Amino acid sequence: MTNRSGKIGNLQRKVTESGKRKSKSLVGNALTESGLLDHAVLNRKIAEILEGLSANPALVPRIEQSLDEFLGSLQAGQVTAAAQHVCALLALELDDLRRAALLSLMVRLAGKRKFDPIAAYILQNQKVFVTGRG
Repeated sequence: MTNRSGKIGNLQRKVTESGKRKSKSLVGNALTESGLLDHAVLNRKIAEILEGLSANPALVPRIEQSLDEFLGSLQAGQVTAAAQHVCALLALELDDLRRAALLSLMVRLAGKRKFDPIAAYILQNQKVFVTGRG
């Protein structure tokens, strides 16, 4: 991904560093623990997405453009448009782990407080989004 915004590039550096930690288990011992999976495996998948090493390299330009559009909608305070970009990205033909990594990436880019209204909007309008995926 060559022409990425500064925020995405900075996040890529942080994710790459944190993804180097090795985890002994995918999840923690208790339901309230995430273990290091979590961060190590998830961060490696996010790093792959950011580096353009997706399972389908033809999707890389679409992912990059959609992330930029998502951030633009978010900065403009357009919850509906941002929700549409989230759903479009999650509808891409990726495996579940990459989808989870992509969702985590969007939450990190937006920040939890800004992402919560988008998630609420999607949940309230899930029938619209599900039938739109057709």
